[in-house]
Amino acid sequence: MSSLKEKLNNMFLKVVAGTVTREEGAMLLNHLAKEDPSGTAEELSLLVDTPPQGVYPKTILHMVALARNKAFYELMVAGLVNRDEEVSMMSAQELARIKSFEARNILAEHLNHHSLHVRKASASALINGFPEGLDAVRRHVLGDCEPEYRLSSAQALVESGRKGVESLLSVLVSGSPEGLDVAADALAYSAEELGAADVQKVFEALTNAGDREDHASVIGLLRVVAALKDKARGFEGFIQAFADSPLEQVRSEATSALQKVRP
Repeated sequence: MSSLKEKLNNMFLKVVAGTVTREEGAMLLNHLAKEDPSGTAEELSLLVDTPPQGVYPKTILHMVALARNKAFYELMVAGLVNRDEEVSMMSAQELARIKSFEARNILAEHLNHHSLHVRKASASALINGFPEGLDAVRRHVLGDCEPEYRLSSAQALVESGRKGVESLLSVLVSGSPEGLDVAADALAYSAEELGAADVQKVFEALTNAGDREDHASVIGLLRVVAALKDKARGFEGFIQAFADSPLEQVRSEATSALQKVRP
C-alpha cells in the first residue's frame, strides 16, 4: 500500500500533468484528512517546502484552499509567511475567504511582520476580504508602529483603488500628524490617480499643517504637491507661501514643487 507521502506526490504530479483536476485533487485531500488529519497536514507542510519536481508550492496551497478543510487551517497560516510572495498572497486571500474572527486577527497581526510582502499580502486580504478591513488597515496607518510597517499598509490602500485613496485622503485632512507622513508618501506615488476634488483636499491638509507649524507634515505634503505637477496649477500662491519659509527644508521642497507645477 502506498504511503501518505507517495499518494500526495502522485496526486500533485497528475494535477500538473492534467490527468487529475484540482477539484478532484482537493477531494482526495479531504478523504486523506478524514483518515489522518494531522498526518495529512504535516505531509502537505513538508511538500510546500520541498515539492515534487515540476510542482510549485502555490499549486499545493491552491488545492489545500479548494479543500476548505479546517484540518489545513494552520497550513494556510504558515503559507502566509512563506518566502515565496505568490504563496504568501494566495494564503492571505484564502484566510480572508474563511471570514472568521480568528483569520481576521491573524492577518491584522501580520501587518507588523518583518517581511514586506507578508505585510502587503495581509493588508490587501483585509481590505478586500472583510467589510471592516479597510478601516482596520487605515487604523494601522494611524498607529504607533514603525513607519515602514505603516507605509506598507498605506501602499496597500492605494493599490486597493478609489476606496483606499479616499481613506488616505481622510488621513491627510484629519488634522492629526499621526499617519500623515506615510499617507503622503503613498499618495505621492499615485498622484496621477487623483482628481480635482482630491487635489483640493491635499491643499486643505497643507494649509492646516502650516497653521499648526507641523513642519514634517508640510514637507511630506509638499512632496505630494510636487508629484501632482500640472494638476496643482492654480494653487501656486499656496506653495509660494512655503517657499518663503524661514526653514531651509520647507523652502527647498516648496521651490521644487513650484518648478514642477509651473508650465
